[in-house]
Amino acid sequence: MPGYISWRNFWIFWLGGFALFLVLVATGGPLITDVAPAGILDHQSAATAERVDAIQLSWAEAGKMSYAKWSMIGDLVFIGLYSIGGILGGRLIWQEAKSPSLKKLGLFMVLIYFLFGLFDYVETLSQITQLLQEKGSDTLAGIAALARPIKIATWIIGTIGMIIALIWRRRERRA
Repeated sequence: MPGYISWRNFWIFWLGGFALFLVLVATGGPLITDVAPAGILDHQSAATAERVDAIQLSWAEAGKMSYAKWSMIGDLVFIGLYSIGGILGGRLIWQEAKSPSLKKLGLFMVLIYFLFGLFDYVETLSQITQLLQEKGSDTLAGIAALARPIKIATWIIGTIGMIIALIWRRRERRA
């Protein structure tokens, strides 16, 4: 097994990603405006160039365009950390599990975290492109809005699934 596939790296990436997620959530307040009462979440689900333009204009008027850019860059870092952590954890569980069911759950975690990373990157890259161009795009806004529910579902499934897999693994190792 390659040296980078280790429990130490799993914990660094997975918990590091989760910690960054919490920081991003806690610091998202400045992007809340009358036009975007849910802040960056409104930008993710905007679905049209017109809506993106309205949100970005509200951020520009509040002097928060640079803040939005750094928030999205932080999101890109989070996606990488959390996805890599989840994939490492799933692979380690699959390799070490004694139970065939836990092995399957480990492989499922690899797939779920891959899909999470893929869809969240698609969403965030669509967002940041519009932000950097300072112009909404129906195509990019639509792509981000379509990717969002899949990203949310895979994040929830992956997070809960990994916690279950880790508890199961711990119990299996004690037995």
